[in-house]
Amino acid sequence: QSTEIRTVLRDGQSVKHRLGILYFRPNPISDQPSRFCFSASKRVGNAVYRNRAKRLIREAVRLHLQEIETGWDCVFIARAATASKKQDAVEAAVLRLLGEAQLLHSATKIDV
Repeated sequence: QSTEIRTVLRDGQSVKHRLGILYFRPNPISDQPSRFCFSASKRVGNAVYRNRAKRLIREAVRLHLQEIETGWDCVFIARAATASKKQDAVEAAVLRLLGEAQLLHSATKIDV
């Protein structure tokens, strides 16, 4: 699995936000649901802060999973500011990243 993550990071496209970075690439088996990986480096803080940042991003993706196009491999990387934000701010950032990457269904509106 780490090979697939490295492939997304190396060959995929990226969009950036002050709370995180999204790397994305089409999944070779395009009829599968999109797959996600969540990461936070030690720059985010100690394990408590890193886990909180990943948890916030993971929850934002979970809440909007039905709005995300199928057939993509995505890697979310949390930035240092993520762990100190509230869920609604992180959710807005995730939606902004997914919207810029054009991974949301066209009927989904982004209010950020």
